[in-house]
Amino acid sequence: MRRLILTLLLLLVPALASAQSRVWIQTTEGPLLVQLDTARTPNTAANFLQYVNAGFYDRMLFHRIANNFVVQSGIFTEAGQQPVPPFDPIASERANDGGNRAGTIALALLGNPANVNSGQASFFFNLVDNTAALDADFTAFGEIVFGVRTLEAMNALSTSGQTPLRPPLIEFAVATNGFPIMPLHSGSWYDPANPRRGFVLEIVNDASNDEGPIANIYWYDYSNGQQLWATGQASFEFGATEATIPLLVTEGGQFGAAFDPNQVVVNSDFGTLTIRFSACNAGSFSYDTQLGSGTAPVQRLTIPTGDTCL
Repeated sequence: MRRLILTLLLLLVPALASAQSRVWIQTTEGPLLVQLDTARTPNTAANFLQYVNAGFYDRMLFHRIANNFVVQSGIFTEAGQQPVPPFDPIASERANDGGNRAGTIALALLGNPANVNSGQASFFFNLVDNTAALDADFTAFGEIVFGVRTLEAMNALSTSGQTPLRPPLIEFAVATNGFPIMPLHSGSWYDPANPRRGFVLEIVNDASNDEGPIANIYWYDYSNGQQLWATGQASFEFGATEATIPLLVTEGGQFGAAFDPNQVVVNSDFGTLTIRFSACNAGSFSYDTQLGSGTAPVQRLTIPTGDTCL
């Protein structure tokens, strides 16, 4: 029965490829955004997506760091447990075509010499060009499109042999189809074509219950000779490439000792703002409000401490 289910899932590869061709792996060293090669290695990409969608990699360790060679995960949890992979091994899609280049992801195998048809859950990233050493046995099925600095940080960690002293942790892994909204998108953004228009975005959790993620937006603009300040908040799921945020504006009232809450008028039906990103440092914010509709291309001004778009 399990083999039948696996066969049926692999028949769905074209549909999976069109809907979910990327995987975002968030680690304690930073994000890794992987573009799956669904054309060259459809079955291996589909196999990886099965484990991602099952949540198998969440809270897994990068248990092996072979400096200037590979970093490997998909075997041990942060509690030191070794869960049994829930899906059967798949047939190899290896090819001697230079697949195991620096920055690619490949399926790990069992045995020495390797059993080329033993791949299940464990995977590794190539830190350097390993085509000569690995292409004969190991199937590379995707490559990093954002997060090279994360791999560099892992490669620099202290190890005992090939065991990291403080193994990086996969906080979660999710399928996506573009550039997902990430915590690193928090910061100040502006519209280069309209310097008067700016946004402050926060990707956060609720401090009272730690639920999230939540997108908080603060929009400042200039319209009809007056300043405009709008705010909004919306929940979304990690892996989403856009989020639509309902906006509200306030009018009236004064600052300081003259402040009277009865003078404040809240308009909670001002409209919506939809945020999308094409990269770490670029995106577009589409608005549909009582003052009109449009799309603003945005670029970042600030980035959270410790993060980088390089």
